[in-house]
Amino acid sequence: MKRIIIILLLFASILTVLSCNHLDPDDPGDLGRGWPPIEMRVYVEDESGRDLLDPKSEYYYAEGAMLKHRGSEYRLYIQTVDTKVPVMRYIGFLLMNQDGQYFLHFGTIDIHVVEDYETDFIIHWKNNTRDSIHFSRRYNHALHEVDDKWQLNGVETPHPIVIKKAVGR
Repeated sequence: MKRIIIILLLFASILTVLSCNHLDPDDPGDLGRGWPPIEMRVYVEDESGRDLLDPKSEYYYAEGAMLKHRGSEYRLYIQTVDTKVPVMRYIGFLLMNQDGQYFLHFGTIDIHVVEDYETDFIIHWKNNTRDSIHFSRRYNHALHEVDDKWQLNGVETPHPIVIKKAVGR
């Protein structure tokens, strides 16, 4: 009886392993899977480092903000609950608060492509100004690595992005 149970467990294990969908590094179709999705996080500060996204501030900058991405317009949605982690799987333009600091969040965008990927985000502000954010993802097929780069108004910048704005006193 023990032999039958051992053989059944071994057979079940083999079936489990064989039924998994494995990534083949030599198959170009598999190279785009498994990379992290795109999530944009933007902080907005004045020259002294004051948070301009706090809705309670007299310098609140995001009122009426709108984001354009790939031909679609996204009005800013203000999330009223503090979160530890950004809302996953929601593609929209959010004002969020984490640990007392406000930020703009756009994503999550899953890309399952094997070629290099580029996209632009344009934020339109209430004072009729705008900021352009460019994202590019390059695949190194030989090393199976990905390189993400962000640009703010044509200048390379780290992510999360910090936009500096001048505010009147």
